[in-house]
Amino acid sequence: MTELYQSLADLNNVRFSAYRTAMKLRRLQKALCLDLLSLSAACDALDQHNLKQNDQPMDILQVINCLTTIYDRLEQEHNNLVNVPLCVDMCLNWLLNVYDTGRTGRIRVLSFKTGIISLCKAHLEDKYRYLFKQVASSTGFCDQRRLGLLLHDSIQIPRQLGEVASFGGSNIEPSVRSCFQFANNKPEIEAALFLDWMRLEPQSMVWLPVLHRVAAAETAKHQAKCNICKECPIIGFRYRSLKHFNYDICQSCFFSGRVAKGHKMHYPMVEYCTPTTSGEDVRDFAKVLKNKFRTKRYFAKHPRMGYLPVQTVLEGDNMETPVTLINFWPVDSAPASSPQLSHDDTHSRIEHYASRNLQAEYDRLKQQHEHKGLSPLPSPPEMMPTSPQSPRDAELIAEAKLLRQHKGRLEARMQILEDHNKQLESQLHRLRQLLEQPQAEAKVNGTTVSSPSTSLQRSDSSQPMLLRVVGSQTSESMGEEDLLSPPQDTSTGLEEVMEQLNHSFPSSRGRNTPGKPMREDTM
Repeated sequence: MTELYQSLADLNNVRFSAYRTAMKLRRLQKALCLDLLSLSAACDALDQHNLKQNDQPMDILQVINCLTTIYDRLEQEHNNLVNVPLCVDMCLNWLLNVYDTGRTGRIRVLSFKTGIISLCKAHLEDKYRYLFKQVASSTGFCDQRRLGLLLHDSIQIPRQLGEVASFGGSNIEPSVRSCFQFANNKPEIEAALFLDWMRLEPQSMVWLPVLHRVAAAETAKHQAKCNICKECPIIGFRYRSLKHFNYDICQSCFFSGRVAKGHKMHYPMVEYCTPTTSGEDVRDFAKVLKNKFRTKRYFAKHPRMGYLPVQTVLEGDNMETPVTLINFWPVDSAPASSPQLSHDDTHSRIEHYASRNLQAEYDRLKQQHEHKGLSPLPSPPEMMPTSPQSPRDAELIAEAKLLRQHKGRLEARMQILEDHNKQLESQLHRLRQLLEQPQAEAKVNGTTVSSPSTSLQRSDSSQPMLLRVVGSQTSESMGEEDLLSPPQDTSTGLEEVMEQLNHSFPSSRGRNTPGKPMREDTM
């Protein structure tokens, strides 16, 4: 199992996260021999062990027994390809790594089914139907809680590979919300609506259809020549430019982000998992002709995505995949004409952050050496690792990626706090107007204010409520103990209220004396 995970690390040089995750899962699928397991055989094994209560936990012995049944059947069908003890041991370890991170020795039946069915050999929509059936009620409908359980178990698969941030993070609430918004906010959804939503490839689940396309493209041979590495014919994925005529890229050059002169990564391209037909060639020719009349600014201003984004601002970043049209691997099914993802080169940003961290570390060590009177350190180029794949470099890149994600969360929270601050300033402005209104009325009527408590009583109907709103929102958003609090007694004088205001909002100019009206500039 350790060797398997080390081999998965070799795929980290794939630039785009959806493809990187799918290729890792494909290698894992082959190592576990689950690419030989049909959906019907998996269902028979699950029924044989009476695994129908999806909320029930399975201990390790139950998992081993069920896996043994599965692999015994595979051995009968593929005698020379399946080593039953090895496959059972590796699959058990993988399931525990995915669904039993606390090492309790138990996983839920639904988790076991989700892991096995996701990597078995079956049509994509058949997998969707089976998984939906596991969380649907007896009437065939599924509510938000049950759908959340399914999506939670599904997202654990890329999470175990360290790729969860690219698919919206571990929080599945935005995905559930997206699905039910697609269903016009119905309290429950049926299988047909769920399938329609999954066909849009929501961000949290896009890795599964990409896995199927990776599997379909493994043996595809395209009679075309790569414009970068000159490979001919192209084996695997073929990427055809919809901006230039006769411009094709093989999957190796595409995954590494290589481009030829005159071509940009944000230009639209179409992906083929199978050899093209004459109809597809004519269709692409028409699109190239139309794009010839569009400027670079058009493509920069109209970025499109081939997946359904569901993440919130506090969750993971968007996936780094270029603008690409997907041609699904079943030739007879309707091709998806949805370009992919943003064209920002995230890996270059990671390298920038890693270099900046190295420079900061160098400066710190240099100061320590100078302070101790030691010999000067070598220059930063001498300190840099010669191999970009060194462990130190990999650790720095991973750390930089985590810092970037944390920075995004902090910026989003700061924006929320700024919005709260604007609301509080507006409420404070209104409160000051209410406090000054009795004084203005007294001057107009030719009377004097007898006591501070008089003006407080005149605005008693609205002032305490505003104070409570200000105090409540401030304590919830900022968490400070010394902020404005509501008056406990209506007999409290205006002087005490103004002192609290001046203490809580330093922007107030000056302190008011008892009996004098408050005069301040409005905010």
